[in-house]
Amino acid sequence: MKVTFDYNKEKDIWCLLKFGKNSTNSPSQTKVYKMLVDEKGENPTEDEASIFIDKYLVDKKINIQEYITNYQKDWDTISDQYKKVAERVFKVSLPEDITAYLTVNDRCPYSIKDNFFLVSVPYSLMRNIAMHELWHFYTWYKFGIVWEEKLGKQKYNELKEALTVLLNIECKDLLAGGKQDNGYPQHKELREKTTQLWNESKDIDIIWTQLVS
Repeated sequence: MKVTFDYNKEKDIWCLLKFGKNSTNSPSQTKVYKMLVDEKGENPTEDEASIFIDKYLVDKKINIQEYITNYQKDWDTISDQYKKVAERVFKVSLPEDITAYLTVNDRCPYSIKDNFFLVSVPYSLMRNIAMHELWHFYTWYKFGIVWEEKLGKQKYNELKEALTVLLNIECKDLLAGGKQDNGYPQHKELREKTTQLWNESKDIDIIWTQLVS
């Protein structure tokens, strides 16, 4: 599995319009989406979002190609180690290469089906976003294919977000800036339980069985 960083204007627009207003885990607008609404009004169109993005990149002096290069270099320094850790934890590998698209939005969705996730630009802790989103891919190939339908999307979402707390244990040395993966406030108890179970067993199958019971 290889992660390649790239930029696609259509995906940037999609990310800003579809996930800027709210998301599954957060009802609030992102900072950049609020800027878009302040400038273009409520329910901005794709054309308005496109114009806004162009202006935003210029105003913030963001050279997309430079960020693609820098993000790729940063990720490549930890990619092999991260892959080894994730495969050891989940006991699966990812079947396809994945593209990480840059976005001006400060919310980063992903698509298992289309093998991509998004990362914010500019953002000094990019690799932390990448590790978090890829953790969801590993969770899906280990459990999601079977369990999302059994549990329902909401419950599955809670559990896959809870599992990212393991990054703070198993990928502690890889996280940028000494920062932890904090997750969302509503998953705090699940994340604490996940940490406890992991410290007891170090077995992802045992943890999952306990969390879904």
